[in-house]
Amino acid sequence: MLSGRRVLAAVLSALCVSGAVVPVAAAEPSTGDYPVVRGVVRDNVDKPHSPVSGEARYAGDQPRAAAAADYVRGIDVAKFQHGTPINWTQVAGSGIRFVGVKASEGDYYTNPYFAGDQEGAQAAGMYAFAYHFGTPNDTDGVTQADYFVDRAGYSPDGKTLNPVLDVEHNPYLQYADRCYDKTAPELVTWIRDFMTEVKRRLGVTPTLYTTPFFWSECVGNSTAFASYPLWIAHHDIAAPSVPSAWAGNWTMWQYSDTTTVPGISGDVDGDYVSGGEAMLDSLATKAGGYTATSPVRVLDTRDGNGPLGPGGVVTVDLSGQLPAGATSAVLNVTGSATSSTVVTVWPTGRPRPLSSNLNLAAGDVRSNLVTVQVGADRKVSLYNNTGSTHLVADLAGYYATNATGLFNARSPERVLDTRSGSAVGPGGTITLTMPASVPSTATAVTLNLTGVGATTGTYVVAWPTGQTRPNASNLNLANGNPTPNLVTVKLGTNRSVDLYNNTGSVHLVADLAGYYAPDTGAKFVALPPTRLLDTRNGGVSWLPVPGGGQAIALSMADTLPTNATGVVLNVTGVAPTTDTFVAVYPKTATTPSRPVASNLNLVAGQIVPNLVTVGVGSANDVWLFNNAGTINLVADLAGYFAP
Repeated sequence: MLSGRRVLAAVLSALCVSGAVVPVAAAEPSTGDYPVVRGVVRDNVDKPHSPVSGEARYAGDQPRAAAAADYVRGIDVAKFQHGTPINWTQVAGSGIRFVGVKASEGDYYTNPYFAGDQEGAQAAGMYAFAYHFGTPNDTDGVTQADYFVDRAGYSPDGKTLNPVLDVEHNPYLQYADRCYDKTAPELVTWIRDFMTEVKRRLGVTPTLYTTPFFWSECVGNSTAFASYPLWIAHHDIAAPSVPSAWAGNWTMWQYSDTTTVPGISGDVDGDYVSGGEAMLDSLATKAGGYTATSPVRVLDTRDGNGPLGPGGVVTVDLSGQLPAGATSAVLNVTGSATSSTVVTVWPTGRPRPLSSNLNLAAGDVRSNLVTVQVGADRKVSLYNNTGSTHLVADLAGYYATNATGLFNARSPERVLDTRSGSAVGPGGTITLTMPASVPSTATAVTLNLTGVGATTGTYVVAWPTGQTRPNASNLNLANGNPTPNLVTVKLGTNRSVDLYNNTGSVHLVADLAGYYAPDTGAKFVALPPTRLLDTRNGGVSWLPVPGGGQAIALSMADTLPTNATGVVLNVTGVAPTTDTFVAVYPKTATTPSRPVASNLNLVAGQIVPNLVTVGVGSANDVWLFNNAGTINLVADLAGYFAP
């Protein structure tokens, strides 16, 4: 590849000196005529990467890379690999598990083999993904991101890894210097604009491909993209040099550009993913429909294993309850703590996130609904931070790529409030029939269920009408303080659910957040927990609400795809100065209105989380309302709904 470029450069140089007009043939006739863009022959379009980055292979006398036990093999290809047709069945049979395919370059080239290569690789049982070769001196980052997205045909189908930006040394040195005639801050801006636009359009986090030499020379070793997965190219070396922003960690490593693979003639780029199949699977975003189940207990540390101590982790194997195509599980998790602590639930085999699902004070018995991604092994882990904590988990349902339950988000609607009549007594059951806004085709509903004024410690169970009450719970109430929890429950006879109170008496309030149906609605895309809001860090604007209270707007325009219809957020209220309630609802106007429902109920000084499922406004935004006093709010994104 380098020799062809030197020939072309020499010819161009001669033209400039002599002034002669001489037709220049393509460097490699087998690829056909190259496009000429802004006066430059774009003879790199058919190559996987820039030959100027060939220095990535020169590592002195270092030994070549050897695959570690948890490395998964992959390759990346472009039109250059199509001297003869690729046999994807043979490629897969050789142990290759993933394939990157060049989809586009700049704003002027689309690989004609892209769609066929991606489909062929996936049909052979491999993961595949699209990457874009960026040329920052041609057009801005947003323009090239849109060009890429419009051609990449991305789908969160569980077989397609998240898209990639390839940014490396300029292959067209007759047009600009190695760094595209841009300063490091200018390149940081261009890359940020590209990555942000892809994330805005698709709702997934793209991966960044680069070389250590380009990142040092041209981007000034910027740390601005440390939150993005890194695909590092460093060839023929025992271990790659990784820019400091990623603290020595890489997600993908292109270790060679001279790999041979059965089914492809000639050399291809060889790649690794570190972390085994679990890590590879986590790079494939999955959209799933919902299947509601009758609640089933899948964990109870009171059964003899003992509570989790400080830093303790317990793993729950859900492979017996979830199908192979499951993307995430919906669990009602209850903690009983001896001291203040936090509990985190996440997919086994992946790094534990910095977010939390339960916040418990000493002596608390509290529940919170958790929607958690699952990998191919369908296992989840639960972590206790301090003290000792018993944990109970009840499976309420799951999302899967082939499930038919589609979610229909609604503005919160109050459908039950027993305070207008009689409380539910000890051992009492009431039946809640859904309003006409829930169609006859609905299979399940999502309710924010609140217990108010419990006369003694008790628990509340929600289950489909007409079925046997399960050994599970949805609300755990220690006293008379209002206590909410999100409940996703299968509908029973006459589109109804039953609500049971164990001891004492308690008032129940239910707000409808949405319903699932097979004929209309959106699929759920589970994401690694992402912190979107923490007012403890400042920088937020509270707006007064007519009738009392105040609200802040949470925009997710750069986080969700443009077609998102709803989100799942874990919202935590932190230390209100007085008793209050918090509500989350779609932002449908420039000024907030007073809500008709609530998601969190807190007494002064409490720290309480609750899962929230809510529709979004036209700009992918919601209001978060606080009724009284001041409060800090934390919001972690668990996923979103999109058609």
